[in-house]
Amino acid sequence: MKNKIKNFLAQKLEEENSELKQRVAKRKSDYDKNIKKDKNNSNKEKIVFDYKPLTEKEIEESSKKFADDIAMGRYIFEPYTLEYFKKYIEIVKKKLMMLFDIIEKIGNKDTFSIQNLMLDLDIVLDENGNILKEDIIRLLTPTIYNLIKLCEKVEEANELSTYLTFKLSKHSLMRGGCSEGEIYPSKFLQDQSLYGFNGLGNVPLSSRQEQKRREEQKRSAQAMAKLLLKL
Repeated sequence: MKNKIKNFLAQKLEEENSELKQRVAKRKSDYDKNIKKDKNNSNKEKIVFDYKPLTEKEIEESSKKFADDIAMGRYIFEPYTLEYFKKYIEIVKKKLMMLFDIIEKIGNKDTFSIQNLMLDLDIVLDENGNILKEDIIRLLTPTIYNLIKLCEKVEEANELSTYLTFKLSKHSLMRGGCSEGEIYPSKFLQDQSLYGFNGLGNVPLSSRQEQKRREEQKRSAQAMAKLLLKL
């Protein structure tokens, strides 16, 4: 896939802006020649560096190079972009497989192997081993969402034109004040932490879980208030 993307971007550069390609290639060639020349000179004599202000022509050339570097960004392959899609798709696929497994085993009344998981998600069966309507909705909502999201991401990742406009790197994340964890969906089916957030891709909290969380939040707030009063 990596080579297909690189070849596609190179082809688009030739089709859309062959002059840009030629200018960048010429600059690289000139740069390589100057490096080789400097190396040869360094073997013959010591070079004395004398700072001189840039001429108007040099400033103009520098501005043109800067503009070309920005334009070339459209045709540069960012390896992390492909890595992002692979990791995102892998996370969603694993969540889907877990959800499908839970639904299938409940439907077949073969829940022995998922008892702990059902307890953790607060999924309750009636006396006949049937799932409650509320819990059906809680399981189906993230299943449908993740299935749609998986199809969207796979289609986006396989569309070569995606890599013309969508660029992602670890440097761009840091520059934007984001961490890697923020750009991926949660690996877990549910977030039961004190102030956790369950998006559409996660199993919603049950009414009992929500009540328990509210009580824990209240106790936490009371404990914090007592601590502040002692200061």
